[in-house]
Amino acid sequence: MTHADFGFIHCIDEASDYRTIEKNGITDYLLRLKKQGVVHHIGLSSHTPKLVNQVLDMGIIDMLMFSINPAYDYAGGELDYATDSYAVGSVAERMALYRRCEAEGVGISVMKSFSGGQLLDSRTSPFGKKLTENQCIQYALDKPGVLTVLLGVRGKADLQKILRFCEAAQEEKDYSVIGTFAPADAEGHCVYCNHCAPCPAGLNVGLINKYYDLSVVGDKLAADYYRKLEIKADQCVKCGHCNVRCPFHVEQMERMEKINAYFAQSE
Repeated sequence: MTHADFGFIHCIDEASDYRTIEKNGITDYLLRLKKQGVVHHIGLSSHTPKLVNQVLDMGIIDMLMFSINPAYDYAGGELDYATDSYAVGSVAERMALYRRCEAEGVGISVMKSFSGGQLLDSRTSPFGKKLTENQCIQYALDKPGVLTVLLGVRGKADLQKILRFCEAAQEEKDYSVIGTFAPADAEGHCVYCNHCAPCPAGLNVGLINKYYDLSVVGDKLAADYYRKLEIKADQCVKCGHCNVRCPFHVEQMERMEKINAYFAQSE
């Protein structure tokens, strides 16, 4: 896709996605436009460090749109994008990507700096504690390669709150508190890491928790996605497999009962 003088390859998260782009001639088309001076820069939007590194190896992009926030960096892991979790990649892998982008002059435009709003609410933060908008913005801006942070707003009030960042004191932007969010602080809170997998009954425990947490804070889309799952919380057989494997000691059997009751009541 092209707009103004910028060519953009949007939301590519798997190697098969990019192979389709190449097969259809989109990459070659953008390179021709750049050579002609129609577009001056080529960008990529992705959530997957491995895929981004493959494209960086080609030396064709000038800009990357990538999701950066404390939850994704510190509560992520080697997750499969098919699980609908955007926290793809280990901490080391993600940090290495930021550093590579800076070294190669590829500017990063940050998306999902609030983790879909989850970090702003202690009920849904994977750390069990909330952060402020200012802390999340500063955290993203401090990462290597980052040039700008794009923030979603629902209205004027959100915009005004975000713009206060420009006048906020340094102590209001200080996010060093995340250094105290050791696993013990997150104990009992599902961080969607999927270390509990595989579930003998086929439940995607991390995704079920994620949709529930988002629904609790008013995300209607998340509730719709939950209802479209083939295997839902009510099919938990209470075998205890997930409880034993959970590094944050979440009582997932009790959690599945709570989630099932919540969505049954809201139907």
